Order: sequence, then C-alpha cells, then structure tokens
Amino acid sequence: MRALLLLCFGLFCGSLIAQGTGDPPATALSFSRTTSIPLNKVQLHDRALEALAATFGREPGAKVLLTDRESGTIEAVARMNFRSEMLTGREETMGTIAYSIHVQVNAGELRVVVSALAHTGNRNTARGGISVGKLMRDDVHAQTTAGLGRSNVVRVHAELRELATTRINSLLQSMEAYIRANMEP
Repeated sequence: MRALLLLCFGLFCGSLIAQGTGDPPATALSFSRTTSIPLNKVQLHDRALEALAATFGREPGAKVLLTDRESGTIEAVARMNFRSEMLTGREETMGTIAYSIHVQVNAGELRVVVSALAHTGNRNTARGGISVGKLMRDDVHAQTTAGLGRSNVVRVHAELRELATTRINSLLQSMEAYIRANMEP
C-alpha cells in the first residue's frame, strides 16, 4: 500500500514539474507592411527609393546602406529622438531609438520591415546614460537596466514602445501614400 501511494505521489509531482510557466516567448518589436501597387519591379524600386527618402530619410541619422534594383532590395537605418515624460531618470533616459529598415520589391508588391529597435540613453549626464536596449513587444520582457527600478523600466519601456509604434506606423503609411501619389498614369 505504501509503495502504491509513493508511486502515485511521485507521478503527481513529476507531472507538476513538467508543466511550463505559461509565459509568452520574448519577441523583439518589429513592424511590417505589405502593399500591392500596380508597377513593375524596376519602377516600384525607384518609387520606393524616392518614398524612403521623403519619409524615413527625414529622420535623424537616416542613411541608405544598400540598394539593388536587380534583387529589389533596399536597406537603410535611421533613429528617432526620445524624451521621457517620467521625472525619474528623465535626463539619463533621454536619447535615441535606432532601427533598421528593409524594403523588398517584387513586381506589383512592396514589403517594408522595420526591426532592430534599440534605445540608447544620454551618455553625457553626470550619472551616465540609462539605456533600455532592445525594445520588446510587451513590457514583461523589458530588459533590466542599471540605474532604474523594475517598475520604472517597465514605464519607460512602455513609453518607448508607444512612441516607436506611433511614429513608425505613421512613416509606413506616409511611404505608401507617397508611392501611390507619384505613380505614373
């Protein structure tokens, strides 16, 4: 009888250990937009390059790294400025959000992916900068940061994510509108 109870208890405890925590996986923040535009590959590549210069190209530090008409690829980087509305660590967290832009053009289709969003704080302060680092899809997986408590890191991360989401979605929408407005009839 004792052996049977011990066996049942062992199986029960073993099954509890095998269950996961249920936390969603940590994923980095990224944005993508696919648009159908009735142009051939070369025409669409040229319009996309113009639209990139007119939208993302106006952001601080914007630079086209690669453009290839044959493969239909455009690679660029840019950044946006950030200043927290929170008083705690405002000067130290003031800085930039850097990101990369990948544009893939096919005949009649334009795909834009904005990824690798990372925050860098103001390094010129007396206490040094507070950098949140890579931006994540949710605040639960925000990286711990020296100089800020966990609740402040979550609040700053939420501010960063909200600013990036608003600004990049606006730029993606403007880029699509620019291409559509400048299509040849």
